[in-house]
Amino acid sequence: MSDEVKIPLPGSLQEIIGSLLFASEVPLTATELRDAVRAVEAEEGENHEIMEVYRTCTSKEIDAALRGLEKALEVGGVGFRLVCTGGTYRLQTEPSCGRYVRAMLKMDRPSRLGRASLETLAIVAYRQPITKSEIEDIRGVDVSANIKTLMDLQLIRLVGKSELPGHPFLYGTTALFLDHFGLASLQQLNELDPTLQRSNPKKKAEQYRRPEKLELEVAAKDAAAESAASSAGEAKTAEVAEEASQEGAAAPDADELPLEGSAQGGDDDDFFIDDTPDEFDDDDDDDEDEEEEDEDETESEGADDADGADGADRV
Repeated sequence: MSDEVKIPLPGSLQEIIGSLLFASEVPLTATELRDAVRAVEAEEGENHEIMEVYRTCTSKEIDAALRGLEKALEVGGVGFRLVCTGGTYRLQTEPSCGRYVRAMLKMDRPSRLGRASLETLAIVAYRQPITKSEIEDIRGVDVSANIKTLMDLQLIRLVGKSELPGHPFLYGTTALFLDHFGLASLQQLNELDPTLQRSNPKKKAEQYRRPEKLELEVAAKDAAAESAASSAGEAKTAEVAEEASQEGAAAPDADELPLEGSAQGGDDDDFFIDDTPDEFDDDDDDDEDEEEEDEDETESEGADDADGADGADRV
């Protein structure tokens, strides 16, 4: 029988996560924590079922363990807490205990940023990406010294160049900025003060693009839209032509088509075909002759009456 003392397996995934964060010198991401847990294999004599549960842990289980650890430390009041900054997790002492930690470690009081540097840093944080001239327009003074100080402290960095004339540099915050102020992401800046809303980075970046380039992009989009519309029109035309060809194949012969202007042929009334039988045409002619004779008699009687009236006037 072996005299070696066997260390029991951890009771939960939360214990493993807490020990990893305590032992790590740098903050860890959820993915790094998951990979570290999965890397451990079961040894001889250990419960393989429990080890298999840890070896197959998922990202959701890691997140649940992190939330549980955060609540446990908050309830326990042990003097440190779980902090997430920039997507990484670490254990950090409570701010209220900072003076005692510095006294034990014989650390000097940390240097503080001046008011001008803090104002410049706040402008960069809320309006990034931003140029030096824009910062000066907001503050009304030269900020060259403040920008140098913030860059030396690695709180801001160059994030690119503008396409405006002169190609001025664009400034933005760093991961150390989030770590220094205890922010999980830049989105939390809006929660600090509702009156100070962070600018949209995508819309902000549009302001630093050349007008000519924007016009070219708009023209390219319009050309693509016209091309798509033309393709759709051609497809529609081809479809109509195909339908017409199919209908033409089933169309009747010319001899079977109705005559133009007939009752079946359409609305054209100018073209007329007299299909009245001849026997009725003779009667119509006799009637017309009788009507003409009656009209002649009526005209002659009218003329005699007019002559009589003229003779009476002369007498």
